Amino acid sequence: MNDVAEEDRGGLIELHSYCTSVYEQGDARSALIAMVQSISHAKNGVDVVSGTRVKSHFAKPNWRAVYKRIALNHPEARVGVFYCGPSTLTHELRQLSLDFSHNTSTKYDFHKENF
Repeated sequence: MNDVAEEDRGGLIELHSYCTSVYEQGDARSALIAMVQSISHAKNGVDVVSGTRVKSHFAKPNWRAVYKRIALNHPEARVGVFYCGPSTLTHELRQLSLDFSHNTSTKYDFHKENF
């Protein structure tokens, strides 16, 4: 991911990494971790966990909110969603890609990677 981030000189690619094995979202401990992370990333442009430009998020994401934020920030855009992880989440992310593609001006292309 760092190689991709470094090659993205035009700022076209937005990468996020989610650390889901920490405290649940809304827990005071995860809020503190997220606050320190955000301050460090804003100040230095580098993630405190990965040491790269790719921002780490803590706790499980609200996927609907993630898709909505992207649609609001990138109207009329074509967005590639690349997912690598448990197959249980594949259906939800694929369905959200379809829903937001139909209900917003942002078009999502979902891709599932298997290793």
